Amino acid sequence: MKYFVSLDGGGTKLNCLIADERGKLVGRSIAGSTNSMFDTVEEIHASIRKAVFEALENGGTAVSDVALIYTAMPVIAIETRRALVSIFGEQTKIEVSDEFTLSLFGAIQERYGGLVLSGTGSFAALRSHDDYTHVGGWGALMGDEGSGTHIGQQALKACALMADGRGPSTLLLDKILRFWNLDQLLDAAKKLYSAKSNLQRTLVASLCPIVGQCADSGDEIAIRIMEEAARQLADQMLFVLERTNFHDLPLTVSGGVWKASPLLFQLFCRHVKERFPNIAILPPKYEPVIGGILLGLEAFGVDVNDIEHSGYSDYSFPHFIV
Repeated sequence: MKYFVSLDGGGTKLNCLIADERGKLVGRSIAGSTNSMFDTVEEIHASIRKAVFEALENGGTAVSDVALIYTAMPVIAIETRRALVSIFGEQTKIEVSDEFTLSLFGAIQERYGGLVLSGTGSFAALRSHDDYTHVGGWGALMGDEGSGTHIGQQALKACALMADGRGPSTLLLDKILRFWNLDQLLDAAKKLYSAKSNLQRTLVASLCPIVGQCADSGDEIAIRIMEEAARQLADQMLFVLERTNFHDLPLTVSGGVWKASPLLFQLFCRHVKERFPNIAILPPKYEPVIGGILLGLEAFGVDVNDIEHSGYSDYSFPHFIV
């Protein structure tokens, strides 16, 4: 029996899955962030080793049983490969891919199309048969508009304005304090400013689902934050579309932020279709880590339409209404 490993890393966590040649998921794990902009080489290698060995252990799989590894993370490729070779050796095939490829294939099982990713960070990109265009992905200090970090920052600013009496009341303040088990907003400030920079991003981005919940409950401030995020994400994709003119390719989205509220995807589609009414925007099916499994299976001649999707629902997106 052959086994396939998929590793999808980012600014918050590293997901690892192992599947057999029928596509059944047999092992899984989560480790720390893997991003060369914020994490040291030693930290990245440690996260990769932790993720791989935990997934192998809970899947009852030996290193020698792995036939192919697909990986994507914002890490220098040679470092990713070096970490994996130290585990699997030179004999195992390792495909160091990119976030776009795994995300697009996981979302709509296509290699060509447009994608807006919004997780801890954000970017928009489009790949045709002979071109690739990418914007965004500059990190929270220089960009990442519409990302989980950006949405969390806007929520915290709204809470600060409310606490000062300079802004309107919002459900966000009480929800965030409860989420972090704190008594007052000053405690939240201490929690954030005492954390290391990479943990700060994770903490701020973790507030995104709360913003989505408050928006779905009708909170005007939360709705406004989601509206702004949708517009910013759409603006990135619109720039790519206007620059490339490949309007016959499908578009989709990926990243945990899109799970926060269906409002985000609905508003994003509205903004894009105002400019390109005939463009196809497809709802995403699976997270990027599933994309790595599907690409690995396909590379070995497996028809991904006929595989066993056991456990895949844990890595699927909620139903979107376009």
